[in-house]
Amino acid sequence: MKLYVDEAGRWPLAWPMHVGIILPLKKFSKNEFKDSKKLSKKQREKLFLHIEKLQKDWKLSFAIASVSNTEIDKLGMTKALNLAIKRWLSEIFFSTNKKWILKKEIEKRQNENKKNIELIIDWNNKFWLDKDLWIKVETVIKWDDKIKEISIASILAKVSRDRIMEHEMDKKYPKYNFKKHKWYGTKEHRELILKYGPCKIHRKLFLRKIMWINN
Repeated sequence: MKLYVDEAGRWPLAWPMHVGIILPLKKFSKNEFKDSKKLSKKQREKLFLHIEKLQKDWKLSFAIASVSNTEIDKLGMTKALNLAIKRWLSEIFFSTNKKWILKKEIEKRQNENKKNIELIIDWNNKFWLDKDLWIKVETVIKWDDKIKEISIASILAKVSRDRIMEHEMDKKYPKYNFKKHKWYGTKEHRELILKYGPCKIHRKLFLRKIMWINN
């Protein structure tokens, strides 16, 4: 059983990181899918609706997990991604809200299905999974277009994150102009942080080079 994983929001200065995870079930056309960064907003939204239809037609199954800015501050990026993957596996495979899965639970699930669970993830080769999450991992770097399943995961993560930021967070924190600079460390964004200080959704871990953060 191969699961394909990609994230959105690894490097912005604010809000969570979203992780898209897909499990292909049947053959379907993948020609229209590209890395989300190479698509316009309109194209991503259209493909997101198409992915939802593919799930309704039982051609794939997908889930979107996330980790908050405070969890990223506490854990760092790789451990935060681990946590997002654990949450998804807990919800989908075990119908529980646990934040972790024991090795014996994964083994039991794999034995029941007579299949190994393998993650194909767009991350550098230093990615690792916690010891209590015993799953084979294959990492690929910048293969969003070469592996279309990862392209699909990237679209899921990007669209879901942007929707929240644009429709909720930009309105909740208007003085930071999130919608314009897309939450990255642009000159304008850095200047606004220095002017107003960080808000609740900023990642303090990422602000150390901009301002002195004590906690």
